[in-house]
Amino acid sequence: METSLKATEDINTVIESMLQERNKLKSNLAKIIAHYQHKSPKQTTVNLSTSSAAITTIHSIEVAPSPIPSTEQLADPTFATELPSPQTTTSENINPIKTLNPYQNKWTIKGRVTHKQPIKAYSTATKNGHVFSFDIVDCDDSEIRITCFDEIAKLHSNHVDIGSHYIISKGSVKEANARYNKINSHLEITLSDTSILKCCTNEEQPDQQSPPFTPISELFHLTNNTLVDIIGLVLYVGDIIPIHRKDGSQTQKCVVKINDLSSSTIDINLWGPMVEQKGLEVKNMLTNDSVVILALRNARVGYFNGKLINITAATTLHINPSFPETELLKLKGKDPLLVVPFVAEPIHIDGKYTRMIISSICEWMSVKPETIQTTLLAILHFVKVNDQNFYYAACPLIVNGRPCKKKCTQHADDSWFCSRSQMTMQDYNYSYLLPLKLQDATGTLWATAFDEGGIHLLHKTAKQLYALQNDATTIETPSSVIKRLLSRYYSFTVLVSTKTYNSESKMKMIVNKVAQVDFKVECHALLAETGCLSTES
Repeated sequence: METSLKATEDINTVIESMLQERNKLKSNLAKIIAHYQHKSPKQTTVNLSTSSAAITTIHSIEVAPSPIPSTEQLADPTFATELPSPQTTTSENINPIKTLNPYQNKWTIKGRVTHKQPIKAYSTATKNGHVFSFDIVDCDDSEIRITCFDEIAKLHSNHVDIGSHYIISKGSVKEANARYNKINSHLEITLSDTSILKCCTNEEQPDQQSPPFTPISELFHLTNNTLVDIIGLVLYVGDIIPIHRKDGSQTQKCVVKINDLSSSTIDINLWGPMVEQKGLEVKNMLTNDSVVILALRNARVGYFNGKLINITAATTLHINPSFPETELLKLKGKDPLLVVPFVAEPIHIDGKYTRMIISSICEWMSVKPETIQTTLLAILHFVKVNDQNFYYAACPLIVNGRPCKKKCTQHADDSWFCSRSQMTMQDYNYSYLLPLKLQDATGTLWATAFDEGGIHLLHKTAKQLYALQNDATTIETPSSVIKRLLSRYYSFTVLVSTKTYNSESKMKMIVNKVAQVDFKVECHALLAETGCLSTES
Protein backbone atom coordinates (compact mmCIF):
# COMPACT_ATOMS: atom_id res chain seq x y z
CA MET A 1 0.00 0.00 0.00
CA GLU A 2 2.79 2.38 0.92
CA THR A 3 4.58 1.49 -2.31
CA SER A 4 1.56 2.39 -4.43
CA LEU A 5 1.11 5.70 -2.60
CA LYS A 6 4.73 6.58 -3.19
CA ALA A 7 4.41 5.74 -6.90
CA THR A 8 1.31 7.95 -7.12
CA GLU A 9 3.20 10.86 -5.55
CA ASP A 10 6.07 10.41 -8.00
CA ILE A 11 3.64 10.43 -10.93
CA ASN A 12 1.94 13.58 -9.62
CA THR A 13 5.34 15.25 -9.26
CA VAL A 14 6.28 14.41 -12.86
CA ILE A 15 2.92 15.64 -14.15
CA GLU A 16 3.23 18.87 -12.18
CA SER A 17 6.74 19.53 -13.53
CA MET A 18 5.60 18.84 -17.10
CA LEU A 19 2.65 21.23 -16.68
CA GLN A 20 5.04 23.91 -15.42
CA GLU A 21 7.29 23.31 -18.43
CA ARG A 22 4.24 23.51 -20.67
CA ASN A 23 3.19 26.89 -19.20
CA LYS A 24 6.73 28.19 -19.60
CA LEU A 25 6.84 27.14 -23.27
CA LYS A 26 3.43 28.75 -23.87
CA SER A 27 4.79 31.99 -22.43
CA ASN A 28 7.84 31.82 -24.69
CA LEU A 29 5.67 31.13 -27.75
CA ALA A 30 3.53 34.15 -26.87
CA LYS A 31 6.67 36.30 -27.03
CA ILE A 32 7.52 34.91 -30.46
CA ILE A 33 3.95 35.53 -31.70
CA ALA A 34 4.06 39.09 -30.39
CA HIS A 35 7.37 39.65 -32.20
CA TYR A 36 6.02 38.44 -35.58
CA GLN A 37 2.84 40.43 -35.15
CA HIS A 38 4.98 43.54 -34.61
CA LYS A 39 7.38 42.87 -37.48
CA SER A 40 5.07 41.26 -40.10
CA PRO A 41 1.37 41.77 -39.42
CA LYS A 42 0.49 40.12 -42.73
CA GLN A 43 1.95 36.82 -41.49
CA THR A 44 -0.09 36.67 -38.21
CA THR A 45 -2.40 33.90 -39.38
CA VAL A 46 0.46 31.66 -40.43
CA ASN A 47 2.33 32.17 -37.16
CA LEU A 48 -0.77 31.53 -35.05
CA SER A 49 -1.49 28.27 -36.81
CA THR A 50 2.11 27.23 -36.29
CA SER A 51 1.97 28.08 -32.58
CA SER A 52 -1.34 26.23 -32.11
CA ALA A 53 0.17 23.12 -33.61
CA ALA A 54 3.11 23.43 -31.27
CA ILE A 55 0.88 23.84 -28.19
CA THR A 56 -1.18 20.81 -29.20
CA THR A 57 1.98 18.79 -29.46
CA ILE A 58 3.09 19.90 -25.99
CA HIS A 59 -0.35 19.21 -24.50
CA SER A 60 -0.24 15.64 -25.76
CA ILE A 61 3.16 15.33 -24.07
CA GLU A 62 4.88 14.17 -27.23
CA VAL A 63 8.56 14.85 -27.55
CA ALA A 64 9.41 16.47 -30.90
CA PRO A 65 12.36 18.60 -32.12
CA SER A 66 11.60 22.29 -31.83
CA PRO A 67 13.42 25.36 -33.22
CA ILE A 68 12.28 27.37 -30.17
CA PRO A 69 15.09 29.45 -28.61
CA SER A 70 16.49 28.61 -25.22
CA THR A 71 15.10 29.96 -21.95
CA GLU A 72 18.22 32.08 -21.41
CA GLN A 73 17.70 33.79 -24.76
CA LEU A 74 14.03 34.44 -24.11
CA ALA A 75 14.83 35.82 -20.67
CA ASP A 76 16.84 38.57 -22.37
CA PRO A 77 14.41 41.54 -22.90
CA THR A 78 16.21 42.58 -26.10
CA PHE A 79 15.93 39.19 -27.76
CA ALA A 80 12.41 39.66 -29.11
CA THR A 81 13.43 42.86 -30.98
CA GLU A 82 16.57 41.28 -32.40
CA LEU A 83 14.87 38.40 -34.17
CA PRO A 84 15.17 38.77 -37.98
CA SER A 85 11.93 39.13 -39.87
CA PRO A 86 11.41 36.58 -42.65
CA GLN A 87 10.11 39.39 -44.93
CA THR A 88 13.20 41.60 -44.54
CA THR A 89 15.89 41.45 -47.23
CA THR A 90 19.25 42.48 -45.86
CA SER A 91 22.10 43.93 -47.88
CA GLU A 92 24.03 40.69 -47.38
CA ASN A 93 21.34 38.83 -49.37
CA ILE A 94 21.52 41.19 -52.38
CA ASN A 95 23.62 39.99 -55.31
CA PRO A 96 25.44 42.55 -57.49
CA ILE A 97 24.13 42.46 -61.05
CA LYS A 98 27.65 41.93 -62.41
CA THR A 99 27.90 38.59 -60.54
CA LEU A 100 24.85 37.02 -62.22
CA ASN A 101 25.31 34.11 -64.61
CA PRO A 102 22.94 31.73 -66.46
CA TYR A 103 23.88 28.81 -64.15
CA GLN A 104 22.86 30.58 -60.93
CA ASN A 105 19.43 29.60 -59.60
CA LYS A 106 19.16 31.45 -56.29
CA TRP A 107 19.80 35.17 -56.46
CA THR A 108 18.25 38.49 -55.46
CA ILE A 109 19.10 41.83 -57.04
CA LYS A 110 18.10 45.37 -56.20
CA GLY A 111 18.24 48.32 -58.56
CA ARG A 112 16.70 51.51 -59.89
CA VAL A 113 14.62 51.54 -63.08
CA THR A 114 16.35 53.76 -65.64
CA HIS A 115 14.22 53.00 -68.70
CA LYS A 116 11.08 51.11 -69.60
CA GLN A 117 9.47 50.34 -72.91
CA PRO A 118 5.71 50.34 -73.43
CA ILE A 119 3.99 46.98 -73.62
CA LYS A 120 3.87 45.71 -77.18
CA ALA A 121 1.99 43.00 -79.01
CA TYR A 122 3.92 40.38 -80.95
CA SER A 123 2.97 37.61 -83.31
CA THR A 124 4.85 34.43 -84.22
CA ALA A 125 4.05 31.35 -86.22
CA THR A 126 2.84 29.55 -83.09
CA LYS A 127 1.29 32.20 -80.83
CA ASN A 128 0.34 35.81 -80.24
CA GLY A 129 1.19 37.67 -77.06
CA HIS A 130 2.57 40.76 -75.36
CA VAL A 131 6.05 41.74 -74.23
CA PHE A 132 7.20 44.35 -71.72
CA SER A 133 10.77 45.20 -70.68
CA PHE A 134 12.60 47.63 -68.44
CA ASP A 135 16.22 48.29 -67.46
CA ILE A 136 17.60 48.55 -63.94
CA VAL A 137 20.98 49.67 -62.58
CA ASP A 138 22.38 48.83 -59.14
CA CYS A 139 24.68 50.72 -56.77
CA ASP A 140 27.75 49.43 -58.69
CA ASP A 141 26.39 51.01 -61.91
CA SER A 142 25.87 47.56 -63.44
CA GLU A 143 22.71 47.29 -65.52
CA ILE A 144 20.52 44.56 -66.92
CA ARG A 145 17.26 44.28 -68.83
CA ILE A 146 14.17 42.63 -67.33
CA THR A 147 11.64 41.15 -69.80
CA CYS A 148 8.09 39.93 -69.16
CA PHE A 149 5.72 38.14 -71.52
CA ASP A 150 1.96 37.78 -71.88
CA GLU A 151 0.07 37.90 -68.54
CA ILE A 152 3.19 38.80 -66.58
CA ALA A 153 3.78 41.72 -68.96
CA LYS A 154 0.22 42.99 -68.44
CA LEU A 155 0.62 42.61 -64.67
CA HIS A 156 3.82 44.65 -64.33
CA SER A 157 3.62 47.18 -67.19
CA ASN A 158 1.50 49.66 -65.19
CA HIS A 159 3.29 49.20 -61.88
CA VAL A 160 6.96 49.69 -62.85
CA ASP A 161 7.98 53.34 -62.59
CA ILE A 162 11.17 54.98 -63.83
CA GLY A 163 13.33 56.12 -60.91
CA SER A 164 11.84 53.65 -58.39
CA HIS A 165 13.87 50.86 -56.78
CA TYR A 166 12.83 47.22 -56.95
CA ILE A 167 13.94 43.90 -55.47
CA ILE A 168 13.84 41.08 -58.03
CA SER A 169 14.40 37.36 -57.59
CA LYS A 170 13.42 33.93 -58.98
CA GLY A 171 13.80 34.96 -62.62
CA SER A 172 15.53 33.21 -65.50
CA VAL A 173 18.98 34.57 -66.39
CA LYS A 174 20.08 34.02 -69.98
CA GLU A 175 22.30 35.49 -72.68
CA ALA A 176 20.94 38.75 -74.09
CA ASN A 177 19.62 38.89 -77.64
CA ALA A 178 21.74 41.60 -79.26
CA ARG A 179 19.01 42.19 -81.84
CA TYR A 180 16.65 43.59 -79.23
CA ASN A 181 18.89 44.33 -76.25
CA LYS A 182 21.14 47.35 -76.86
CA ILE A 183 22.33 48.10 -73.32
CA ASN A 184 25.78 47.40 -71.89
CA SER A 185 24.99 43.92 -70.59
CA HIS A 186 25.47 40.48 -72.11
CA LEU A 187 22.72 39.01 -69.92
CA GLU A 188 19.00 39.60 -69.45
CA ILE A 189 16.35 38.35 -67.02
CA THR A 190 12.95 36.91 -67.92
CA LEU A 191 10.26 36.95 -65.22
CA SER A 192 7.71 34.16 -64.79
CA ASP A 193 4.60 33.69 -62.63
CA THR A 194 6.81 32.50 -59.73
CA SER A 195 9.18 35.49 -59.91
CA ILE A 196 9.24 38.20 -57.24
CA LEU A 197 9.13 41.89 -58.16
CA LYS A 198 8.86 44.05 -55.03
CA CYS A 199 8.95 47.84 -54.96
CA CYS A 200 11.16 49.25 -52.21
CA THR A 201 9.70 51.67 -49.68
CA ASN A 202 11.07 55.18 -49.38
CA GLU A 203 13.22 54.11 -46.44
CA GLU A 204 14.78 51.29 -48.48
CA GLN A 205 15.57 53.39 -51.55
CA PRO A 206 19.22 54.51 -51.73
CA ASP A 207 20.21 57.91 -53.02
CA GLN A 208 20.39 58.24 -56.79
CA GLN A 209 24.02 57.96 -57.85
CA SER A 210 25.60 59.75 -60.74
CA PRO A 211 26.65 57.39 -63.57
CA PRO A 212 30.20 57.64 -64.91
CA PHE A 213 29.58 60.22 -67.62
CA THR A 214 31.92 60.23 -70.62
CA PRO A 215 33.38 63.67 -71.46
CA ILE A 216 32.38 64.83 -74.94
CA SER A 217 36.06 65.41 -75.77
CA GLU A 218 36.60 61.64 -75.48
CA LEU A 219 33.71 60.70 -77.78
CA PHE A 220 35.86 61.44 -80.82
CA HIS A 221 38.15 58.55 -79.80
CA LEU A 222 35.31 56.02 -79.77
CA THR A 223 34.11 53.86 -82.63
CA ASN A 224 30.61 54.19 -84.03
CA ASN A 225 27.69 52.43 -82.28
CA THR A 226 29.41 52.65 -78.88
CA LEU A 227 26.92 53.22 -76.04
CA VAL A 228 27.83 56.06 -73.67
CA ASP A 229 26.41 58.19 -70.85
CA ILE A 230 26.83 61.95 -71.33
CA ILE A 231 25.66 65.14 -69.65
CA GLY A 232 25.88 68.70 -70.91
CA LEU A 233 24.50 72.22 -71.05
CA VAL A 234 21.97 72.76 -73.85
CA LEU A 235 23.12 75.49 -76.22
CA TYR A 236 20.67 75.16 -79.09
CA VAL A 237 17.57 73.23 -80.14
CA GLY A 238 16.85 73.04 -83.86
CA ASP A 239 13.54 72.99 -85.65
CA ILE A 240 11.48 69.82 -85.97
CA ILE A 241 12.13 68.28 -89.38
CA PRO A 242 9.83 65.65 -90.96
CA ILE A 243 11.75 62.63 -92.24
CA HIS A 244 10.50 60.16 -94.86
CA ARG A 245 11.75 56.62 -94.30
CA LYS A 246 12.56 54.18 -97.08
CA ASP A 247 9.50 52.09 -96.21
CA GLY A 248 7.24 55.08 -96.84
CA SER A 249 6.54 55.91 -93.19
CA GLN A 250 7.28 59.29 -91.64
CA THR A 251 9.06 60.31 -88.46
CA GLN A 252 10.45 63.47 -86.90
CA LYS A 253 13.94 64.66 -86.12
CA CYS A 254 15.31 67.42 -83.92
CA VAL A 255 18.97 68.37 -83.30
CA VAL A 256 20.10 69.47 -79.83
CA LYS A 257 23.60 70.87 -79.30
CA ILE A 258 25.18 70.52 -75.84
CA ASN A 259 28.42 71.65 -74.20
CA ASP A 260 29.95 69.87 -71.21
CA LEU A 261 32.61 70.49 -68.56
CA SER A 262 35.39 69.66 -71.04
CA SER A 263 34.27 72.71 -73.11
CA SER A 264 33.45 70.41 -76.03
CA THR A 265 30.24 70.36 -78.03
CA ILE A 266 28.35 67.70 -79.92
CA ASP A 267 25.00 67.32 -81.70
CA ILE A 268 22.29 65.00 -80.38
CA ASN A 269 19.71 63.67 -82.83
CA LEU A 270 16.29 63.18 -81.27
CA TRP A 271 13.97 60.92 -83.25
CA GLY A 272 10.29 60.03 -83.28
CA PRO A 273 8.32 60.38 -80.04
CA MET A 274 11.37 61.71 -78.20
CA VAL A 275 11.05 64.93 -80.25
CA GLU A 276 7.61 65.73 -78.84
CA GLN A 277 8.26 64.28 -75.38
CA LYS A 278 11.58 65.99 -74.65
CA GLY A 279 12.62 68.16 -77.60
CA LEU A 280 9.73 70.60 -77.37
CA GLU A 281 10.06 70.80 -73.58
CA VAL A 282 13.75 71.69 -73.81
CA LYS A 283 13.09 74.23 -76.56
CA ASN A 284 10.39 75.95 -74.52
CA MET A 285 12.69 76.11 -71.50
CA LEU A 286 15.43 77.73 -73.60
CA THR A 287 12.91 80.22 -74.98
CA ASN A 288 12.19 81.28 -71.38
CA ASP A 289 15.92 81.93 -70.81
CA SER A 290 16.28 78.92 -68.53
CA VAL A 291 19.53 77.01 -68.06
CA VAL A 292 18.81 73.46 -69.23
CA ILE A 293 21.00 70.46 -68.42
CA LEU A 294 20.51 67.27 -70.43
CA ALA A 295 21.73 63.83 -69.31
CA LEU A 296 21.57 60.78 -71.57
CA ARG A 297 22.12 57.16 -70.65
CA ASN A 298 22.84 54.47 -73.26
CA ALA A 299 23.13 56.96 -76.12
CA ARG A 300 24.83 55.73 -79.28
CA VAL A 301 27.86 57.34 -80.90
CA GLY A 302 27.32 57.94 -84.62
CA TYR A 303 28.87 59.74 -87.54
CA PHE A 304 27.52 62.06 -90.21
CA ASN A 305 29.95 64.76 -91.34
CA GLY A 306 31.48 64.48 -87.86
CA LYS A 307 30.78 62.67 -84.60
CA LEU A 308 27.26 62.92 -83.17
CA ILE A 309 24.94 61.20 -80.69
CA ASN A 310 21.86 59.23 -81.72
CA ILE A 311 18.92 58.29 -79.51
CA THR A 312 17.92 54.61 -79.48
CA ALA A 313 15.03 52.70 -77.93
CA ALA A 314 17.24 51.96 -74.88
CA THR A 315 18.26 55.60 -74.35
CA THR A 316 17.04 57.41 -71.23
CA LEU A 317 16.96 61.22 -71.34
CA HIS A 318 16.79 63.34 -68.16
CA ILE A 319 16.20 67.09 -68.01
CA ASN A 320 17.95 68.89 -65.12
CA PRO A 321 18.72 65.67 -63.18
CA SER A 322 19.90 65.70 -59.56
CA PHE A 323 23.57 64.91 -60.25
CA PRO A 324 26.67 66.77 -58.99
CA GLU A 325 27.56 67.66 -62.58
CA THR A 326 24.23 69.43 -62.97
CA GLU A 327 25.12 72.19 -60.50
CA LEU A 328 28.53 72.73 -62.09
CA LEU A 329 26.98 73.00 -65.55
CA LYS A 330 24.32 75.41 -64.29
CA LEU A 331 27.06 77.69 -62.92
CA LYS A 332 28.78 77.45 -66.28
CA GLY A 333 25.55 78.30 -68.12
CA LYS A 334 25.08 81.47 -66.06
CA ASP A 335 28.50 82.79 -67.14
CA PRO A 336 28.61 83.37 -70.93
CA LEU A 337 32.41 83.55 -70.85
CA LEU A 338 32.62 79.91 -69.76
CA VAL A 339 30.50 78.63 -72.65
CA VAL A 340 32.17 78.22 -76.03
CA PRO A 341 29.33 77.37 -78.45
CA PHE A 342 29.77 75.82 -81.87
CA VAL A 343 33.38 74.76 -81.27
CA ALA A 344 34.92 72.84 -84.15
CA GLU A 345 36.12 69.75 -82.33
CA PRO A 346 39.44 68.11 -83.23
CA ILE A 347 39.07 64.67 -84.74
CA HIS A 348 41.11 61.90 -83.14
CA ILE A 349 42.07 58.69 -84.89
CA ASP A 350 42.54 55.68 -82.60
CA GLY A 351 42.51 58.01 -79.64
CA LYS A 352 45.82 59.75 -80.36
CA TYR A 353 45.95 61.36 -83.82
CA THR A 354 44.66 64.89 -84.39
CA ARG A 355 46.37 65.24 -87.77
CA MET A 356 47.70 62.78 -90.31
CA ILE A 357 50.13 62.93 -93.19
CA ILE A 358 49.41 61.42 -96.58
CA SER A 359 51.53 58.30 -96.07
CA SER A 360 49.91 57.54 -92.70
CA ILE A 361 46.42 57.93 -94.25
CA CYS A 362 47.29 55.37 -96.91
CA GLU A 363 48.74 52.97 -94.32
CA TRP A 364 45.77 53.38 -92.00
CA MET A 365 43.20 52.68 -94.72
CA SER A 366 45.08 49.61 -95.90
CA VAL A 367 45.07 48.14 -92.37
CA LYS A 368 41.71 49.39 -91.11
CA PRO A 369 39.44 50.36 -94.02
CA GLU A 370 36.79 52.40 -92.21
CA THR A 371 35.49 55.94 -92.65
CA ILE A 372 37.63 58.48 -90.79
CA GLN A 373 37.84 62.24 -90.64
CA THR A 374 41.15 64.01 -90.06
CA THR A 375 43.09 67.18 -90.79
CA LEU A 376 45.75 67.23 -93.48
CA LEU A 377 48.38 69.97 -93.93
CA ALA A 378 49.32 69.88 -97.62
CA ILE A 379 50.08 71.87 -100.78
CA LEU A 380 47.36 72.28 -103.40
CA HIS A 381 49.37 70.92 -106.31
CA PHE A 382 46.79 70.74 -109.11
CA VAL A 383 43.05 71.23 -109.83
CA LYS A 384 41.78 69.18 -112.74
CA VAL A 385 39.18 71.60 -114.17
CA ASN A 386 38.72 74.16 -116.92
CA ASP A 387 36.28 77.01 -117.47
CA GLN A 388 33.36 74.65 -118.10
CA ASN A 389 33.63 71.51 -115.94
CA PHE A 390 34.18 72.83 -112.40
CA TYR A 391 30.49 72.48 -111.48
CA TYR A 392 27.47 70.26 -111.99
CA ALA A 393 23.72 70.87 -112.16
CA ALA A 394 22.41 70.22 -108.62
CA CYS A 395 18.82 69.80 -107.50
CA PRO A 396 17.67 72.98 -105.66
CA LEU A 397 14.89 71.29 -103.64
CA ILE A 398 14.86 70.56 -99.90
CA VAL A 399 14.57 66.86 -99.04
CA ASN A 400 14.25 65.73 -95.40
CA GLY A 401 15.23 69.17 -94.21
CA ARG A 402 18.44 69.34 -96.25
CA PRO A 403 19.31 70.65 -99.72
CA CYS A 404 19.06 67.73 -102.11
CA LYS A 405 22.11 68.60 -104.31
CA LYS A 406 21.58 65.46 -106.38
CA LYS A 407 22.89 65.71 -109.92
CA CYS A 408 20.06 66.47 -112.34
CA THR A 409 19.68 65.15 -115.88
CA GLN A 410 18.55 67.38 -118.71
CA HIS A 411 15.53 66.51 -120.84
CA ALA A 412 14.93 67.40 -124.48
CA ASP A 413 12.65 70.31 -123.48
CA ASP A 414 15.50 71.87 -121.42
CA SER A 415 13.87 70.81 -118.15
CA TRP A 416 15.85 69.06 -115.40
CA PHE A 417 14.91 65.88 -113.55
CA CYS A 418 16.13 64.79 -110.08
CA SER A 419 16.08 61.04 -109.43
CA ARG A 420 16.13 61.50 -105.63
CA SER A 421 13.17 63.85 -105.26
CA GLN A 422 11.47 62.53 -108.42
CA MET A 423 10.74 66.11 -109.44
CA THR A 424 11.10 67.97 -112.74
CA MET A 425 12.23 71.61 -112.63
CA GLN A 426 13.13 74.38 -115.07
CA ASP A 427 16.28 75.55 -113.31
CA TYR A 428 19.08 74.10 -111.18
CA ASN A 429 21.75 75.16 -108.72
CA TYR A 430 25.43 75.39 -109.51
CA SER A 431 27.44 73.10 -107.22
CA TYR A 432 31.21 72.62 -107.15
CA LEU A 433 32.89 69.42 -108.33
CA LEU A 434 36.65 69.99 -108.01
CA PRO A 435 39.21 67.15 -108.34
CA LEU A 436 42.20 68.27 -106.23
CA LYS A 437 45.70 66.85 -106.12
CA LEU A 438 47.22 67.31 -102.66
CA GLN A 439 50.89 66.90 -101.85
CA ASP A 440 53.05 66.87 -98.74
CA ALA A 441 56.55 65.59 -97.93
CA THR A 442 55.38 61.96 -97.87
CA GLY A 443 53.39 61.67 -101.09
CA THR A 444 50.35 62.80 -103.12
CA LEU A 445 46.65 62.04 -103.04
CA TRP A 446 43.62 62.88 -105.14
CA ALA A 447 40.63 64.36 -103.33
CA THR A 448 37.27 65.80 -104.38
CA ALA A 449 35.85 69.09 -103.13
CA PHE A 450 32.10 69.52 -103.48
CA ASP A 451 30.12 72.66 -102.75
CA GLU A 452 31.11 73.03 -99.07
CA GLY A 453 34.81 72.47 -99.63
CA GLY A 454 34.85 74.51 -102.85
CA ILE A 455 33.35 77.58 -101.16
CA HIS A 456 35.94 77.35 -98.37
CA LEU A 457 38.72 77.16 -100.96
CA LEU A 458 37.59 79.76 -103.52
CA HIS A 459 35.52 82.08 -101.25
CA LYS A 460 32.94 82.18 -104.05
CA THR A 461 29.91 80.10 -104.87
CA ALA A 462 29.94 78.04 -108.04
CA LYS A 463 27.35 80.35 -109.57
CA GLN A 464 29.51 83.41 -108.87
CA LEU A 465 32.52 81.71 -110.43
CA TYR A 466 30.46 80.71 -113.46
CA ALA A 467 29.29 84.32 -113.89
CA LEU A 468 32.90 85.42 -114.54
CA GLN A 469 32.69 83.85 -118.01
CA ASN A 470 30.08 86.39 -119.13
CA ASP A 471 31.35 89.37 -117.12
CA ALA A 472 32.80 91.91 -119.54
CA THR A 473 34.05 94.17 -116.74
CA THR A 474 36.79 91.77 -115.62
CA ILE A 475 39.52 89.76 -117.28
CA GLU A 476 39.31 87.00 -114.68
CA THR A 477 38.11 83.55 -115.66
CA PRO A 478 37.36 80.51 -113.51
CA SER A 479 40.69 78.99 -114.57
CA SER A 480 42.68 82.06 -113.58
CA VAL A 481 41.01 82.22 -110.15
CA ILE A 482 41.80 78.57 -109.48
CA LYS A 483 45.37 78.89 -110.77
CA ARG A 484 46.20 81.55 -108.15
CA LEU A 485 45.48 79.02 -105.41
CA LEU A 486 48.08 76.48 -106.53
CA SER A 487 51.40 75.76 -104.78
CA ARG A 488 50.16 77.05 -101.41
CA TYR A 489 49.83 75.35 -98.06
CA TYR A 490 46.32 74.77 -96.73
CA SER A 491 44.77 72.93 -93.83
CA PHE A 492 42.30 70.45 -95.33
CA THR A 493 39.62 68.72 -93.26
CA VAL A 494 39.02 65.54 -95.19
CA LEU A 495 36.69 62.55 -94.98
CA VAL A 496 38.44 59.34 -96.06
CA SER A 497 36.59 56.12 -96.86
CA THR A 498 37.00 52.94 -98.88
CA LYS A 499 34.68 52.15 -101.79
CA THR A 500 34.48 48.99 -103.86
CA TYR A 501 34.31 49.28 -107.64
CA ASN A 502 34.21 46.09 -109.75
CA SER A 503 35.43 43.99 -106.78
CA GLU A 504 38.35 46.37 -106.24
CA SER A 505 38.68 48.56 -103.13
CA LYS A 506 39.69 52.16 -103.71
CA MET A 507 40.25 54.97 -101.26
CA LYS A 508 37.96 58.00 -101.61
CA MET A 509 38.76 61.36 -100.03
CA ILE A 510 36.31 64.28 -99.80
CA VAL A 511 37.38 67.77 -98.73
CA ASN A 512 34.87 69.26 -96.29
CA LYS A 513 36.77 72.36 -95.14
CA VAL A 514 39.79 74.37 -96.27
CA ALA A 515 41.56 76.95 -94.09
CA GLN A 516 44.63 79.13 -94.36
CA VAL A 517 47.62 77.88 -92.39
CA ASP A 518 48.60 79.90 -89.32
CA PHE A 519 52.35 79.29 -89.37
CA LYS A 520 52.87 80.76 -85.91
CA VAL A 521 50.47 78.24 -84.41
CA GLU A 522 52.03 75.45 -86.46
CA CYS A 523 55.52 76.32 -85.17
CA HIS A 524 54.32 76.24 -81.58
CA ALA A 525 52.64 72.88 -82.19
CA LEU A 526 55.78 71.39 -83.75
CA LEU A 527 57.99 72.67 -80.94
CA ALA A 528 55.63 71.23 -78.34
CA GLU A 529 55.57 67.87 -80.12
CA THR A 530 59.36 67.86 -80.44
CA GLY A 531 59.69 68.63 -76.73
CA CYS A 532 57.45 65.71 -75.83
CA LEU A 533 59.45 63.38 -78.04
CA SER A 534 62.76 64.47 -76.56
CA THR A 535 61.43 64.05 -73.02
CA GLU A 536 60.21 60.52 -73.71
CA SER A 537 63.51 59.54 -75.33
